[in-house]
Amino acid sequence: MAKVKDFLVEARILDWYKNLLILLAPFFGGKLLLPVYYPSLLLGFLALSATSSACYVINDIKDAAQDAYHPRKKNRPVASGKMSRASALIFSIILLGFSLFVSYRVSIPFLVLCISLFLNSTTYTFFLRDIAWLDLLSISLNYIIRSLAGGEIVNVYISPWLLISVFYVSMLFALSKRREELTALNKPEHHRKSFKHYDVALIDQAITVFSTLIIISYSLYTFHSPYADGLLPFTIPIITLIVLQFISISKKTVEAGIIRRLLSSRIIFISLLIWLAIMFYLIYLT
Repeated sequence: MAKVKDFLVEARILDWYKNLLILLAPFFGGKLLLPVYYPSLLLGFLALSATSSACYVINDIKDAAQDAYHPRKKNRPVASGKMSRASALIFSIILLGFSLFVSYRVSIPFLVLCISLFLNSTTYTFFLRDIAWLDLLSISLNYIIRSLAGGEIVNVYISPWLLISVFYVSMLFALSKRREELTALNKPEHHRKSFKHYDVALIDQAITVFSTLIIISYSLYTFHSPYADGLLPFTIPIITLIVLQFISISKKTVEAGIIRRLLSSRIIFISLLIWLAIMFYLIYLT
């Protein structure tokens, strides 16, 4: 019988950090320090997180047989047999129901965005994940939805160049994850059909392409944002340094995940702090 710990593991609470993108629009829109939005932002974060967890559970139910032979995923509750598929399905329905209820309390447009997140994720699980490149595009679309959700709550306009930057960054993370899986699995195509169309050399080329696009799109944002008259264009070298360091880290074959490796990089950590400090100064103190 599944324990409380198994449900928490299955919900992948540690992956809820992705839903912090709900703060993107409030931060860049100059509304992050307004307490009036905090209740709605908290509800929105919980709704997006519950939606994400519901999708994770559905994905684990579908992939239980394959995950049982995966070096890391075999320890997940459904794959290991600690949680039955029926219990997992009920858990997913409860999570989705909670998400829809909370989303409705936030606003109808926000509810639509949560439903879009669920539909895109389930479409990925059952169809798109086996189609090379479309699988990565589908994953990256979820980050756009999360960013738009924050804009809906605080009612601010999000620069298209900023959204494109988010999309390219998410593509970069997805590519790095694919690279990790390709190097970690003996026969990756047995775990996912799309792996037949990927190889490390191709992934490395795509990482270079999207790294370049990130620098270009962010540069265009700096010149078309409301803060372009200040120090914002001078943050381009900082972003360039972060991207270059990312490329270097992503091509190292190690056990730790890409997020853990990035946060352990002193150069990236300090660069991000400097960039955030400059952005905060431009948006909130000038």
